[in-house]
Amino acid sequence: MEFNLFAKKRKNDSFERLAAENERQVYTVCFHMMGNREDAQDCAQETMLRAFRAFDSFRGDASFSTWITRIAMNVCTDALRKRRNAVSLDALREEQGFDPPDAAPTAYARLEEKERLRLLRQALSLLPPDMREMIVLRDMQGKSYDEIAEILNVPLGTVKSRINRAREKLSAVLKNSSELFSFRSV
Repeated sequence: MEFNLFAKKRKNDSFERLAAENERQVYTVCFHMMGNREDAQDCAQETMLRAFRAFDSFRGDASFSTWITRIAMNVCTDALRKRRNAVSLDALREEQGFDPPDAAPTAYARLEEKERLRLLRQALSLLPPDMREMIVLRDMQGKSYDEIAEILNVPLGTVKSRINRAREKLSAVLKNSSELFSFRSV
């Protein structure tokens, strides 16, 4: 009995340490997938809960970061499926609190950057979940193609073709706002 309590405490301590190291990354993935703070917080919390419940099954074949990111992507995809028919204008509203990293940006530059981010989030929300997850993992999280293939459990060629199609679709959506975007970098 005492051994079981010790093992359970060790498991809890291990999970807490690993989860704390990856908490910000999980939230960021969820935010980019869901497009708003509230849904991202809900999905990040659900990710941590699912990861804790499944922690006994974590074998260490992949890194904990890869494993928990896959769980986050699954949670977000499930949430997006549930809300697919219930998208409202509120889901597209702008998040507050981002300032460009420039030391002394003009008011116009801040407004332009804010509008660019709003349009990008709106365009991301129009992508199907499988394309959105590719853009989030590769272009926003900086994951390698191999890491993405491992996270999503798909062949490397599939990752490359989906990323290409997702970028093309995102670019097409953003062309309506070409004055705010340089299409050499999209």
